[in-house]
Amino acid sequence: MFPFVTIIGAGWLGFPLAKALKEEQCTVFATTTKEEKKDQLSASGMLAEILLFDQNVTLEGFEIPKETEILIITIPPSLGKKGTLEHYKAILSHILNQTGHLIQLKKILFTSSTSVYGNAKGILTEETEIQPQTNQEKVSAEVENLLKQKSQDYAVYILRLGGLVGPGREPANFFKDKKDIPGGEIQVNLVHQKDVIEIIKRIILNDTPQGIYNISADKHPARGIFYPQRSKDKGMDEPTFIWRNEPERYVSNEKVKKITGYTFVYPDPLFFPSGN
Repeated sequence: MFPFVTIIGAGWLGFPLAKALKEEQCTVFATTTKEEKKDQLSASGMLAEILLFDQNVTLEGFEIPKETEILIITIPPSLGKKGTLEHYKAILSHILNQTGHLIQLKKILFTSSTSVYGNAKGILTEETEIQPQTNQEKVSAEVENLLKQKSQDYAVYILRLGGLVGPGREPANFFKDKKDIPGGEIQVNLVHQKDVIEIIKRIILNDTPQGIYNISADKHPARGIFYPQRSKDKGMDEPTFIWRNEPERYVSNEKVKKITGYTFVYPDPLFFPSGN
Protein backbone atom coordinates (compact mmCIF):
# COMPACT_ATOMS: atom_id res chain seq x y z
CA MET A 1 0.00 0.00 0.00
CA PHE A 2 2.80 2.40 0.95
CA PRO A 3 5.75 1.68 -1.35
CA PHE A 4 9.50 1.93 -0.78
CA VAL A 5 10.57 4.92 -2.86
CA THR A 6 14.13 5.75 -3.89
CA ILE A 7 14.80 9.32 -5.05
CA ILE A 8 18.06 9.94 -6.87
CA GLY A 9 18.66 13.65 -6.45
CA ALA A 10 16.95 15.23 -3.43
CA GLY A 11 17.58 18.76 -4.65
CA TRP A 12 15.23 21.68 -5.25
CA LEU A 13 12.45 19.34 -6.39
CA GLY A 14 13.49 15.99 -4.95
CA PHE A 15 13.92 17.20 -1.37
CA PRO A 16 10.35 18.49 -0.83
CA LEU A 17 9.09 15.51 -2.85
CA ALA A 18 10.81 13.16 -0.40
CA LYS A 19 9.17 14.91 2.54
CA ALA A 20 5.75 14.82 0.83
CA LEU A 21 6.05 11.07 0.18
CA LYS A 22 7.12 10.45 3.76
CA GLU A 23 3.93 12.21 4.85
CA GLU A 24 2.04 9.72 2.69
CA GLN A 25 3.55 6.91 4.79
CA CYS A 26 5.99 5.84 2.08
CA THR A 27 9.40 4.51 3.07
CA VAL A 28 11.84 6.92 1.41
CA PHE A 29 15.51 6.58 0.54
CA ALA A 30 17.02 9.70 -1.02
CA THR A 31 20.41 10.81 -2.24
CA THR A 32 21.72 14.33 -1.86
CA THR A 33 24.96 16.16 -2.53
CA LYS A 34 24.84 18.10 0.75
CA GLU A 35 25.53 16.89 4.28
CA GLU A 36 23.00 19.38 5.65
CA LYS A 37 20.17 17.92 3.58
CA LYS A 38 21.24 14.40 4.46
CA ASP A 39 20.88 15.29 8.14
CA GLN A 40 17.47 16.89 7.53
CA LEU A 41 16.22 13.83 5.66
CA SER A 42 17.48 11.51 8.38
CA ALA A 43 15.90 13.66 11.09
CA SER A 44 12.55 13.32 9.26
CA GLY A 45 12.74 9.54 9.42
CA MET A 46 14.07 8.92 5.92
CA LEU A 47 17.08 6.96 4.72
CA ALA A 48 19.64 9.21 3.08
CA GLU A 49 23.06 8.99 1.48
CA ILE A 50 25.52 11.47 0.03
CA LEU A 51 25.93 10.95 -3.72
CA LEU A 52 28.18 13.35 -5.62
CA PHE A 53 28.18 13.82 -9.37
CA ASP A 54 31.59 15.39 -9.87
CA GLN A 55 33.53 14.47 -12.98
CA ASN A 56 35.82 12.14 -11.05
CA VAL A 57 33.01 10.23 -9.32
CA THR A 58 32.28 6.82 -10.89
CA LEU A 59 29.37 5.72 -8.61
CA GLU A 60 30.89 2.23 -8.51
CA GLY A 61 30.27 1.97 -4.78
CA PHE A 62 26.69 3.18 -4.94
CA GLU A 63 23.83 0.69 -4.85
CA ILE A 64 20.11 1.36 -5.04
CA PRO A 65 18.38 -0.30 -2.06
CA LYS A 66 17.09 -3.74 -3.03
CA GLU A 67 13.71 -2.97 -1.41
CA THR A 68 13.01 -0.22 -3.96
CA GLU A 69 9.57 -0.41 -5.54
CA ILE A 70 9.49 3.09 -7.04
CA LEU A 71 12.61 4.72 -8.51
CA ILE A 72 12.50 8.48 -9.12
CA ILE A 73 15.40 10.14 -10.93
CA THR A 74 15.45 13.90 -10.51
CA ILE A 75 18.97 14.87 -11.52
CA PRO A 76 19.00 17.41 -14.36
CA PRO A 77 21.60 17.78 -17.12
CA SER A 78 22.57 21.06 -15.45
CA LEU A 79 24.71 18.99 -13.12
CA GLY A 80 27.00 19.48 -16.14
CA LYS A 81 28.28 22.43 -14.12
CA LYS A 82 30.11 19.78 -12.11
CA GLY A 83 30.75 17.42 -14.98
CA THR A 84 30.24 17.06 -18.71
CA LEU A 85 26.98 16.05 -20.38
CA GLU A 86 28.68 12.78 -21.31
CA HIS A 87 29.31 12.22 -17.61
CA TYR A 88 25.62 12.90 -16.97
CA LYS A 89 24.65 10.19 -19.46
CA ALA A 90 27.12 7.81 -17.84
CA ILE A 91 25.57 8.46 -14.42
CA LEU A 92 22.06 7.76 -15.71
CA SER A 93 23.25 4.61 -17.47
CA HIS A 94 24.91 3.37 -14.27
CA ILE A 95 21.71 3.95 -12.29
CA LEU A 96 19.51 2.25 -14.88
CA ASN A 97 21.86 -0.71 -15.16
CA GLN A 98 21.15 -1.48 -11.50
CA THR A 99 17.43 -1.93 -12.05
CA GLY A 100 17.87 -5.52 -13.21
CA HIS A 101 18.77 -6.48 -9.64
CA LEU A 102 15.75 -4.78 -8.07
CA ILE A 103 13.19 -7.57 -7.92
CA GLN A 104 10.60 -5.38 -6.15
CA LEU A 105 10.82 -2.53 -8.68
CA LYS A 106 7.54 -1.61 -10.36
CA LYS A 107 7.82 2.00 -11.56
CA ILE A 108 10.57 4.33 -12.79
CA LEU A 109 9.94 8.08 -13.00
CA PHE A 110 12.32 10.48 -14.71
CA THR A 111 11.94 14.26 -14.62
CA SER A 112 12.79 15.43 -18.11
CA SER A 113 12.00 18.86 -19.57
CA THR A 114 9.68 20.39 -22.13
CA SER A 115 12.84 21.86 -23.64
CA VAL A 116 13.25 18.61 -25.61
CA TYR A 117 10.56 19.90 -27.98
CA GLY A 118 13.19 22.34 -29.24
CA ASN A 119 12.01 24.15 -32.35
CA ALA A 120 8.66 22.36 -32.60
CA LYS A 121 5.76 24.78 -33.13
CA GLY A 122 2.07 24.84 -32.34
CA ILE A 123 0.35 23.08 -29.45
CA LEU A 124 2.94 20.67 -28.11
CA THR A 125 1.47 17.36 -26.96
CA GLU A 126 3.19 14.15 -25.95
CA GLU A 127 2.70 12.99 -29.55
CA THR A 128 4.59 15.95 -31.01
CA GLU A 129 7.91 14.99 -32.57
CA ILE A 130 10.70 16.44 -30.45
CA GLN A 131 13.30 18.66 -32.11
CA PRO A 132 16.09 19.14 -29.54
CA GLN A 133 18.62 21.78 -30.58
CA THR A 134 21.14 22.40 -27.80
CA ASN A 135 23.51 19.75 -26.47
CA GLN A 136 21.61 19.71 -23.19
CA GLU A 137 18.29 19.16 -24.98
CA LYS A 138 19.83 16.38 -27.07
CA VAL A 139 21.21 14.63 -23.99
CA SER A 140 17.80 14.83 -22.30
CA ALA A 141 16.28 13.21 -25.39
CA GLU A 142 18.93 10.45 -25.33
CA VAL A 143 18.22 9.76 -21.66
CA GLU A 144 14.49 9.57 -22.42
CA ASN A 145 15.32 6.86 -24.96
CA LEU A 146 17.34 4.96 -22.35
CA LEU A 147 14.29 5.03 -20.10
CA LYS A 148 11.98 3.84 -22.86
CA GLN A 149 14.11 0.71 -23.22
CA LYS A 150 13.07 -0.22 -19.68
CA SER A 151 9.35 0.03 -20.42
CA GLN A 152 9.06 -3.69 -21.21
CA ASP A 153 10.11 -4.57 -17.67
CA TYR A 154 8.69 -1.71 -15.58
CA ALA A 155 6.12 1.05 -15.80
CA VAL A 156 8.20 3.99 -17.05
CA TYR A 157 7.05 7.59 -16.65
CA ILE A 158 8.87 10.37 -18.48
CA LEU A 159 7.71 13.65 -16.98
CA ARG A 160 8.44 16.62 -19.22
CA LEU A 161 8.38 19.53 -16.81
CA GLY A 162 7.84 23.15 -17.79
CA GLY A 163 10.02 25.88 -16.33
CA LEU A 164 10.03 25.29 -12.59
CA VAL A 165 8.81 28.01 -10.25
CA GLY A 166 8.45 27.94 -6.48
CA PRO A 167 10.42 28.59 -3.30
CA GLY A 168 13.67 30.32 -4.22
CA ARG A 169 12.69 30.58 -7.90
CA GLU A 170 10.82 33.84 -8.40
CA PRO A 171 10.11 34.39 -12.13
CA ALA A 172 10.37 38.17 -11.69
CA ASN A 173 14.12 37.57 -11.36
CA PHE A 174 14.42 35.68 -14.66
CA PHE A 175 14.75 38.89 -16.72
CA LYS A 176 15.85 41.25 -13.97
CA ASP A 177 17.28 44.54 -15.32
CA LYS A 178 16.82 43.35 -18.92
CA LYS A 179 15.55 45.62 -21.71
CA ASP A 180 14.48 45.14 -25.33
CA ILE A 181 14.28 41.37 -25.09
CA PRO A 182 13.23 39.72 -28.38
CA GLY A 183 10.17 37.49 -28.43
CA GLY A 184 7.63 39.30 -26.31
CA GLU A 185 4.88 37.28 -28.00
CA ILE A 186 6.41 33.91 -27.02
CA GLN A 187 4.17 32.08 -24.55
CA VAL A 188 5.57 30.90 -21.23
CA ASN A 189 5.47 27.24 -20.23
CA LEU A 190 5.89 27.28 -16.47
CA VAL A 191 4.78 25.03 -13.63
CA HIS A 192 4.79 25.41 -9.86
CA GLN A 193 6.76 23.01 -7.68
CA LYS A 194 3.67 22.06 -5.67
CA ASP A 195 1.78 20.90 -8.77
CA VAL A 196 4.72 18.74 -9.90
CA ILE A 197 4.93 17.09 -6.48
CA GLU A 198 1.18 16.45 -6.32
CA ILE A 199 1.15 14.86 -9.79
CA ILE A 200 4.11 12.62 -8.95
CA LYS A 201 2.29 11.50 -5.79
CA ARG A 202 -0.75 10.58 -7.88
CA ILE A 203 1.35 8.58 -10.33
CA ILE A 204 3.09 6.71 -7.52
CA LEU A 205 0.07 5.95 -5.37
CA ASN A 206 -2.36 5.04 -8.17
CA ASP A 207 -2.49 2.63 -11.09
CA THR A 208 -1.43 5.26 -13.62
CA PRO A 209 -0.67 4.10 -17.19
CA GLN A 210 2.99 4.48 -18.06
CA GLY A 211 4.11 6.93 -20.72
CA ILE A 212 5.24 10.48 -21.38
CA TYR A 213 3.45 13.28 -19.54
CA ASN A 214 3.77 17.03 -20.03
CA ILE A 215 3.54 18.90 -16.74
CA SER A 216 2.95 22.59 -17.33
CA ALA A 217 0.40 25.06 -16.00
CA ASP A 218 -2.94 25.52 -17.80
CA LYS A 219 -2.29 29.11 -18.87
CA HIS A 220 0.46 30.40 -21.12
CA PRO A 221 0.62 34.21 -21.08
CA ALA A 222 3.02 35.94 -23.46
CA ARG A 223 6.44 36.75 -22.04
CA GLY A 224 5.91 40.41 -22.83
CA ILE A 225 2.87 40.41 -20.56
CA PHE A 226 3.86 37.95 -17.86
CA TYR A 227 7.34 39.13 -16.87
CA PRO A 228 6.59 42.89 -16.72
CA GLN A 229 3.44 42.16 -14.68
CA ARG A 230 5.31 39.83 -12.36
CA SER A 231 8.05 42.42 -11.85
CA LYS A 232 5.48 45.13 -11.20
CA ASP A 233 3.75 42.95 -8.60
CA LYS A 234 7.10 42.50 -6.87
CA GLY A 235 7.94 46.21 -6.94
CA MET A 236 10.82 45.68 -9.35
CA ASP A 237 11.79 47.48 -12.54
CA GLU A 238 9.83 46.00 -15.42
CA PRO A 239 11.75 44.34 -18.25
CA THR A 240 10.83 45.42 -21.78
CA PHE A 241 10.25 43.15 -24.74
CA ILE A 242 10.28 43.48 -28.52
CA TRP A 243 7.18 41.91 -30.05
CA ARG A 244 7.45 40.01 -33.30
CA ASN A 245 5.27 37.48 -35.14
CA GLU A 246 6.35 34.06 -33.90
CA PRO A 247 3.71 31.34 -34.46
CA GLU A 248 1.72 30.03 -31.52
CA ARG A 249 3.67 27.58 -29.37
CA TYR A 250 2.78 26.19 -25.97
CA VAL A 251 2.89 22.92 -24.05
CA SER A 252 -0.42 21.12 -23.51
CA ASN A 253 -1.09 19.46 -20.15
CA GLU A 254 -4.40 17.88 -21.21
CA LYS A 255 -3.09 14.29 -21.08
CA VAL A 256 -1.87 14.39 -17.48
CA LYS A 257 -5.11 16.03 -16.33
CA LYS A 258 -7.25 13.50 -18.17
CA ILE A 259 -5.30 10.41 -17.06
CA THR A 260 -4.76 11.38 -13.42
CA GLY A 261 -7.86 13.51 -12.86
CA TYR A 262 -5.61 16.22 -11.43
CA THR A 263 -6.68 19.86 -11.15
CA PHE A 264 -3.76 22.27 -10.95
CA VAL A 265 -3.44 24.21 -7.71
CA TYR A 266 -1.73 27.00 -9.66
CA PRO A 267 -3.15 26.95 -13.20
CA ASP A 268 -2.14 30.51 -14.15
CA PRO A 269 1.48 31.72 -13.83
CA LEU A 270 0.20 35.29 -13.41
CA PHE A 271 -1.09 34.21 -10.00
CA PHE A 272 1.76 31.99 -8.81
CA PRO A 273 2.65 32.69 -5.16
CA SER A 274 5.88 34.56 -4.53
CA GLY A 275 9.03 32.53 -5.01
CA ASN A 276 11.14 34.74 -2.76
